[in-house]
Formats: sequence, C-alpha cells, structure tokens
Amino acid sequence: MPRAKTTTLLGAASLGTAVALLAAACLADPPEAGRPGGHAAAHPAAAAGASPPAAPSSPPAAPSSPPAVPSSSPAHPATPSAAASPRCTATVRLAETWPGGYRAEATIENLTDEPMRGWYIQWTFPLGTTITQAWKGTHMVSGPIGMIHAPEQDPVLAPGAAVTGIGFVGAAPEPPAFTEVSCG
Repeated sequence: MPRAKTTTLLGAASLGTAVALLAAACLADPPEAGRPGGHAAAHPAAAAGASPPAAPSSPPAAPSSPPAVPSSSPAHPATPSAAASPRCTATVRLAETWPGGYRAEATIENLTDEPMRGWYIQWTFPLGTTITQAWKGTHMVSGPIGMIHAPEQDPVLAPGAAVTGIGFVGAAPEPPAFTEVSCG
C-alpha cells in the first residue's frame, strides 16, 4: 500500500478512535455545578471560579515521592478495561451487491439495564465506499469509517432491546467488507 494511503487510513482510524474516546469520556464525566455541559476544570481554583495562581518564577523542586491519591476520588480511565462488560453488541453485513453498488443491514442490542441515548454503530470499510441512503438511522462517512446514528425521532434504545432492520445503500468499486464493528 502506498505511504500516502497508509497515512490517510491511519489518520482517519485515529480520528475515529479519538472521537469515540472523547464521547466515552463525556458520557462518563458528568458536568460540574456551575458549568453546564462542561467537564471538570483543569485546576481546582478554576473549578471554584477563582483565577489560577500565577506560575512560580523558578521551577518547583521535584517531590521525593509521588503525591498520594485520595481513595475517594473517582477513576476515569482513558480506555475501558478488558474486564469491563460491553454496553452493546452490533453487526453489519452485506445483504446484496450490483456493479458499483451495495445494500447492507445492521443491528444493535443494548446489553445494559440502562437506556442508551443517541446510540451508534461504527465500522471500517474500504476507501472509496460511500453511503447514499440509510433507514432506521442517520448515516455518516469519514474516509474509511462508516457510522449509523440513532434516528432523531427515536434516539433511545431501551434496556435489553435491539434495533434490527437498520439498512443502508451506497456506492463501492468492489463489494465492501465491514470490519472493526463497534457500538455505543
């Protein structure tokens, strides 16, 4: 594969991963009081509404041991742990093809006992593959990453429920393969 295509593919995949991690962090970290829709301030003084202290004129001495972390502080890992159970399961499969085009079907199931608001299914497929129309969801494509979002009129997936019959059609030089399927 030429270097430019590899770089583009890796950049798009990294972008998709970054978006997914950012969305997960926003869902896991509730907004602070007085900061509607925002996340915790980077500095405690900023969280209290005060200005952060001025930077010292000389660098502080390195501590002899790492500072203790209070046991009551919430943990927000950057990536989910391997032991964590999945929130959902999703499939994307090729249903039919014709010269220059295809139709695919997708499903998503909520595995939790909580409603999933604004659910999505995401996957990778070959560059040059497009989605021209979707049903039971809103479609989006960015490079090799395709996504179906919950439809605006029905954005909540009830606990234990599944959405089947999600579909989309598009153009592709060859019948596409759908890989790295994820959901949230």
